[in-house]
Amino acid sequence: SIERQLLLFLSFFLAFGIKIPMVPIHLWLPEAHVEAPTGGSVILAGILLKLGGYGFLRYTLPLFSEAVLFYTPLVHTVSLLGILYASFTTLRQIDMK
Repeated sequence: SIERQLLLFLSFFLAFGIKIPMVPIHLWLPEAHVEAPTGGSVILAGILLKLGGYGFLRYTLPLFSEAVLFYTPLVHTVSLLGILYASFTTLRQIDMK
C-alpha cells in the first residue's frame, strides 16, 4: 500500500541520511573526523560515507518507487539545504584536517 511505502521510505531515508550524512542529521560526522586519526578519517570519508548513498540508491529507490515520487520535493529541499550549509561552513573552516 502507498501508506506503508511512505512510512518505510521515511525510515530508510532517515537511516541512510544519517549514514551519508545529510543536514540536519549530520552532527556525528564532525566529531568523528576530529577524534579519528588521519587514516581513520580517510577511511571514513572514502568508504563508509559512500555506503549511505549506495544503500539509498540500491534499496530505497527500487523498493519504494511510489513514495520516491511523493517525497522528491522533500529530498531536493534537504539536499539543497545541505549544499548551502556546507558552502557556508566551509567559508569559516580553520582546521584543514
